[in-house]
Amino acid sequence: MKQQTSLNHPTATTRQGFTIIEVMLVLAITGLMLIGVLGGTYSAIATQRYQDSVRSFSEFLRQLYSEVISPESLGEGNSNQYAIYGKVAVFGLDQGNNVDHNIYTATLIGDVKIPSSSPGNNFINELSQVNAKLFCGDTTRDQESTRSVYTPLWDAKILYPNKQQMRGTLIIARSPTSGTVHTAFTSKTFDVKDSCEPDRQGASTALQTALHNEPAEFSTLADIDFCLRSENSNIIRDVRLRADGRNTSAVNILDADSGESKCR
Repeated sequence: MKQQTSLNHPTATTRQGFTIIEVMLVLAITGLMLIGVLGGTYSAIATQRYQDSVRSFSEFLRQLYSEVISPESLGEGNSNQYAIYGKVAVFGLDQGNNVDHNIYTATLIGDVKIPSSSPGNNFINELSQVNAKLFCGDTTRDQESTRSVYTPLWDAKILYPNKQQMRGTLIIARSPTSGTVHTAFTSKTFDVKDSCEPDRQGASTALQTALHNEPAEFSTLADIDFCLRSENSNIIRDVRLRADGRNTSAVNILDADSGESKCR
């Protein structure tokens, strides 16, 4: 007699699914792997952005030299009374209770007369003899200020080697007597941001006064180390401007691990 298979007890094998613990374990491992991949990707992007900010800043400095070497590119400022001598860049202006991380530039102009070449004259003394000042516009000729602003990329901060905020004024200009390009730096700042307009010439007057009365404050003898730090990177790179730079070759990006770098 044939044995009948009971309808209540099928012979087919029943498949079992994953337990809740197994599912949770797989999700946890997948999540950790995803975090690791995304974290590495974000770190790579942050590093690349930082390197871009270093290159951008160095190109900004090289552009200043290029404009000074070819002053016709600077536009307004030349006239029968004044000649264009160079550019000024101001770092670390106050912004209320904070520091403005933008860099403000303006064209440096002076009298067209050639200063005397008596012994002992130097670049800064020559600028004072031609009454060098900023061209902040001229209401009589309907000319606007030559002020412009450079913003470091990706929130990069420009510091001194001691990690303090860079504050000071960089002058890149041609000698009124020889036409040779020179570079000088002072820890003084001149409010190009708010006081360099046709109706507000405070920054121009302050610079002119400092060149006349405090020439020793403007140094041409030392390298200038701009230490760039990014909020998203632990790397600090040194963009060095050689002492009394004469052209774009004065701008150098030093390796972070270089023993020559002052930025740590």
